[in-house]
Amino acid sequence: MKEVRDADVSGLEIRVMRSGTKTWRLHYTRRGDGKRRALSIGGYPDMSLKDARTKAKRLQSEIQDGEIRADPASAVQARKEADTFREVAAEWLGRHAVPNKTPRVVADDRSMLERHVLPEIGDMRAGEVTKRDVRRLLDTMQAKADARGKEGSDRKLTHRPNRVHSLIRAIYRWAIGRDMLTIDPTLGLSAPIPKEKERERTLSPAEIKALWAALDRAPIEQPQRKGVPRGQPVIPDGAMPLTRDVALALKLALATGQRIGEVAGIAVAELDLNDVAPVWTVPKERAKNDQASRVPLNPLAVRIVREALALAGEGSTHLFPNADGTEGLSSQGTAKAFERARKALGVAHFRIHDLRRTTATGLAELGFRQETISLILNHISARKGTVTGAVYIQYGYDREKARSPGRLGCPA
Repeated sequence: MKEVRDADVSGLEIRVMRSGTKTWRLHYTRRGDGKRRALSIGGYPDMSLKDARTKAKRLQSEIQDGEIRADPASAVQARKEADTFREVAAEWLGRHAVPNKTPRVVADDRSMLERHVLPEIGDMRAGEVTKRDVRRLLDTMQAKADARGKEGSDRKLTHRPNRVHSLIRAIYRWAIGRDMLTIDPTLGLSAPIPKEKERERTLSPAEIKALWAALDRAPIEQPQRKGVPRGQPVIPDGAMPLTRDVALALKLALATGQRIGEVAGIAVAELDLNDVAPVWTVPKERAKNDQASRVPLNPLAVRIVREALALAGEGSTHLFPNADGTEGLSSQGTAKAFERARKALGVAHFRIHDLRRTTATGLAELGFRQETISLILNHISARKGTVTGAVYIQYGYDREKARSPGRLGCPA
């Protein structure tokens, strides 16, 4: 290696490596502690002697005038060591999401990161991600086909881009609050879908009866592909492509008005089927809003639960056990099974969450007060909307919730 100092600009040199690589370097004194430092400013011949002298003089002037408050060489090293967005997101998950969110919500955040965000900006330095980068990511999402659509369908993602926008914004704001970053590229960036249209779909009594009858056709197990000739459908025409346990979970969601994720994952220990006041207690760890809830079980719900218990078998720890029996069904798995059976269910333009809206609407039609319906649905505003509700009132409203008939047109 050979170093040759420039006679015109003090501190400028060219370093020649044994490989023949030539690099311009500037030596200077750091203002903070008086230490001598060296900074690579370009390579030869891409940067000529004239250009190297010009850049060196500019840097020396900035250092002398105090315009560069940080050490230039340290700034280069800091950039090399700066966290990528992937690393910042991982720390956000570990320090914020996991301790403060339910496992289901954390899993959804991970899914959005891995599927939509990290492939686009994961390996970029988090502090160098621009508003344009985030906008390009969201535009790419909006152009993607919804995985729930049929093959060849032009169905697009609807509200998911807005969820990803909120997730990226939350990560940056958390990182800024911890002094990990100074710039939020989502600042001033509006959600990709300006106004999300709220769904208003509810099932009529006739549709509820049709759905109930369709769910009654669900087999305990689906036929296996083994032995079925290639090209021939595994499930015969007219058969229900939905297993009995998923069908019972859907029925219970309608009979209680609870979220499908909380219903599908019921542990047997959460159930108390006494003859006086049977109840299901949703622990805070499994509740979407992190609030434990007691769900009095009406006679219809009790019948569904007992059928599910018999199907799960003695010794099962969950009401709707997964394939290996170690835990309950997931909301994602239940939703996928529902999507496969959508056509066979015979109810048009119908989604799982419409069951919950149908229950709430039916209770209102039966004369239940809005406050009682909110309690049945375990909406946090019903109990925690005021200091009185959040701190002083600790009554569980079981008696009011138990008045819910849970029938809403369902067959007995």
